[in-house]
Amino acid sequence: MKSSCTTCRSAKAKLTELGIEVDIRDFFKKPLEATELECLLPADPGPMLGTKSPKYKELGLKDRRLTKAEAIALMVQDNNLLKRPILVHPKGVIIGFDSVAYEKLVS
Repeated sequence: MKSSCTTCRSAKAKLTELGIEVDIRDFFKKPLEATELECLLPADPGPMLGTKSPKYKELGLKDRRLTKAEAIALMVQDNNLLKRPILVHPKGVIIGFDSVAYEKLVS
């Protein structure tokens, strides 16, 4: 989560509404490490890329298919390349704000 991110704040509000308690980690203050990203990223890291990041556009990532290792290396260098928020729940990892997926966690 990034404190200045409106999507993150919306996600937090929805989770609170659903009664899902969360421990929030601002990964701009405490960046995710490569080993953590290795566990979070799917084999195709595309869904985890923050497409609105200036670095995403600068590197021309829209037209590239990154390997998991390449994506991790870039994300460690620049946390803005991570799509946010990232919800890690016993039922799975949800990337980005997805209210329908959040509701499924409590049903």
